[in-house]
Amino acid sequence: MADFNDNEYDNVFDSEFDNSLILTGADSLEDQEELLGRFFRNPRTRRKMAKRFFAPHVPAPSGKTTSRDDFQRRFRQLPTDTRKALLRKQKQLVDTALYVVKDVSENKIVKMLQDDDNKVIAKSNISGGKLEKGNFFTLKGIQLLYGVAADTEDYKDVNFSVLPDFLRNGEFEFVANGSILIPSMSLEVFNTTGMNQRIGYFELSNPKMIETQQPMDFEIEWGSNAPARAYVKAVLYGTSVAKY
Repeated sequence: MADFNDNEYDNVFDSEFDNSLILTGADSLEDQEELLGRFFRNPRTRRKMAKRFFAPHVPAPSGKTTSRDDFQRRFRQLPTDTRKALLRKQKQLVDTALYVVKDVSENKIVKMLQDDDNKVIAKSNISGGKLEKGNFFTLKGIQLLYGVAADTEDYKDVNFSVLPDFLRNGEFEFVANGSILIPSMSLEVFNTTGMNQRIGYFELSNPKMIETQQPMDFEIEWGSNAPARAYVKAVLYGTSVAKY
């Protein structure tokens, strides 16, 4: 921890994050012990530490975590410069919803994320099927919706809703970081009919950290051809790093 600037003590205690110690780059137990020793030897930081550790904390409902909570648990997966930017409030964590719409007319398979994708309002806010540089993202859940455009309409006018039977009988796979993050799984997980939750939403029990500038692949396959003018919309929900 020789590279930790003692002038940054206040950043640790004034941080909005629960585990701000990790943002200093102190991953090993030895580094954390050394840093805590510095805090204890300084009367001012010792008082701040006591206030922080003994401040009232309101726990999340039993069994529930927010996307932000999930991201903080994965701080160690971030490069040191990104961690310190969060600590210094040069960057922040923000709620994120990435989306893409694909035409599936007369098809039985579609790649929702491709390297020739461009950002177009109402069609996609993901470019090239990957995250922008520095935009680390923890995937909390996926929403998958379906709709058919009228004769004079296109994707901009579709009223997306729950997947129809022929799609739910198919399967999907999600690849990122050079590995399969969600192995082949039934599209039935997006069937929220009769449930009191966001339409077509599947929440991951084990949220995934997606690295920046790494290709993502979200492939969907089903058994019979979709009708003409049919579209599928995918929304990836989570938390990402952004500038203040």
